[in-house]
Amino acid sequence: MSYVARTADFHPHSTAPAPSARAIAAPRRSALRWLYDAVMLSRERQTQRDIDRLVSSRDGNFNDSLEREIAERSYSGGWGFHR
Repeated sequence: MSYVARTADFHPHSTAPAPSARAIAAPRRSALRWLYDAVMLSRERQTQRDIDRLVSSRDGNFNDSLEREIAERSYSGGWGFHR
């Protein structure tokens, strides 16, 4: 059985240094990252609308054949996945 020593085992009165305010604050996203995230979110929403439209056209029954058709459309670019 292995044992990993903790700092407290060697220095009973030591504490970890407090993180700085800069380390606590969430990092800011660059404009390019913000744009990329917005485009990806838009594509994701469009894809979800396309899938919802297909499922509703099939009376809302989600079965293996419908799942296969969704996968084929997503891989072949039949939807907005590769726009």
